[in-house]
Amino acid sequence: MKSKIMKEKEPGTVFGKRNYIILTVGSILIIAGYIVMSGEGSTLAAYNPDIFSKSRIGVAPVLCLLGYLLNIFGILYRPNQNEL
Repeated sequence: MKSKIMKEKEPGTVFGKRNYIILTVGSILIIAGYIVMSGEGSTLAAYNPDIFSKSRIGVAPVLCLLGYLLNIFGILYRPNQNEL
């Protein structure tokens, strides 16, 4: 009777190369969103109308949201077995 020798799978990483790329792009988008959102604010002595600019109110939150969604996708994405 011949015994079958089974190859044991070596434990690989949980994420593949594509996961890390997606997570990096998502993190860069989040950082860029917060940088666009930051800036000088208004005080009681001086009013700064720039706090209501389109980039601070519209663009920056969308960049952050896209970054967070991309990070979630990067965590949940399952690469093919041959990519690992």
